[in-house]
Amino acid sequence: MRKETKGYSLVILGATLLGTIGIFGRLIYLHEPDPLTVVTFRALIAFFLLFFATILFNPDSLRIRRIDYLYFAVYGLLSVTFCFLLFFYAIKFTTIATATILLYTYPAFIVILSTFLLKEELTKTKFLALLLTFLGCILVIQVYDPAQLKLNLRGIIYGLGAGLGAGFYSIFGKKAVERYNPWTVVTYALGFGGFFLLLIRGASPLYTANYPLMTWVWISALAIFSTLLGYSIYTRGLKYIEAGRAGIVATWEVVVASFLAFIIFGEKLTPLQIFGALFIFLGIFIIRAHPKEKEV
Repeated sequence: MRKETKGYSLVILGATLLGTIGIFGRLIYLHEPDPLTVVTFRALIAFFLLFFATILFNPDSLRIRRIDYLYFAVYGLLSVTFCFLLFFYAIKFTTIATATILLYTYPAFIVILSTFLLKEELTKTKFLALLLTFLGCILVIQVYDPAQLKLNLRGIIYGLGAGLGAGFYSIFGKKAVERYNPWTVVTYALGFGGFFLLLIRGASPLYTANYPLMTWVWISALAIFSTLLGYSIYTRGLKYIEAGRAGIVATWEVVVASFLAFIIFGEKLTPLQIFGALFIFLGIFIIRAHPKEKEV
């Protein structure tokens, strides 16, 4: 399999798993747990599972240069702690739809940042694909419905901050996989990110959390499928394709989330949502059909 084909396949698979976040979130919040406690559990459970699995199967991969501990600390703080936390606050001050579309500015952040920090070329094809997928996200999330929107400065700042944090995940990850195994990268990113979330949340709410059994099942599923596997597979895809292209293709998770909501919760898909999904398909097709000039 060609490197680029492998990279796109991994990113799409990772995005598919990331697309389950909303489904597990809805199942979890049926029992009204504290969202900040949930995202802290999400990061810590994923980290410890990945950490112990790595110790068991490939302990040497956890060895990194001393200077890179600082790199991964900043990586985890910006792309895990801030992203999880700011998205939570964006929802608090706006709505889920508003916060989600602000979060999905992250492909634009990735394309812009990768142009300056990773020296990736900003081509007309990449810009067109970015425009199509962002328009598709807007339609799928139904931002055109005034009832779904609630705009205020604080919520917009938090939402854009979450998008920037998600963008940093790909930027930092792309540089990290040049030196380390993708599993190593995700382990340290989640480890530091979970640690900073724990400092913010405090240990007491975690010890006293008293949720029904099914809530723990859904939190565990969120940590394993949406976080551990989703981030790990996506990060492995970064090894083979540009960060900007990966970010554009990752908008596939919006389609997955809407389709799962239709299958599991019986939510109707409007014609505009279907058109939005087609725009995302088209954007991914364009970016995939026009490979970059240089091999990664």
